[in-house]
Amino acid sequence: MYIKTFRMDPLGVNSHLAWTGDGRAVVIDCGGRPGLVLEEIARRELTLTAILLTHLHYDHVLGVARLTRATGAPVHASAADAGVAQPGGDSERHPAVPAFDFEDIAPGRAVFLGEPCLVLPVPGHTPGHLAYFFPKSLVAFTGDTLFRGSVGRTDAPGGNGPGLLAAIRERLLSLPDAVELFPGHGPPTTVGREKAENPFFATPVAAAKADLK
Repeated sequence: MYIKTFRMDPLGVNSHLAWTGDGRAVVIDCGGRPGLVLEEIARRELTLTAILLTHLHYDHVLGVARLTRATGAPVHASAADAGVAQPGGDSERHPAVPAFDFEDIAPGRAVFLGEPCLVLPVPGHTPGHLAYFFPKSLVAFTGDTLFRGSVGRTDAPGGNGPGLLAAIRERLLSLPDAVELFPGHGPPTTVGREKAENPFFATPVAAAKADLK
């Protein structure tokens, strides 16, 4: 699997384009500059087969309507997040989100890009937040759950701090240490790094050893 990340407005959100050698591609979340993704798809002669949404906060979905119109790719998201969708339009920093339809995707096993994919429920940042784990490629797209050295905020409607930490421990940090994590903001990281260094999860001994490296 090949991955290219585009950092977009608003809020420096990461939109990830993933593809395989046969030209099939998926996009995970899409901020306000979908043209960047469409240009890359055209340049590489890819076929977009799905748009996978980790959650429905406006910064992660601002470009989805244009992306699905231009490619015909279906959009997948959790219906449990319908209550946190934000139409926006109240400020330049919070622009209106063009409407789009999506198919409810349930946690469990799926197939994208010809690979098995585990759709993992990681509620806490939002009630229906999902992560997408591709075990063959050892990569996971974590949205606004687990970042390098931090976790997602939980002070917005539908947030749950203890629930988020528990879900991360159970469903993300239980993955193999080598799994590379592509978050919704900031640089990529690995499960092993976050277990050792993330202050929300690392034991004092592990954190001290990480500081010495």
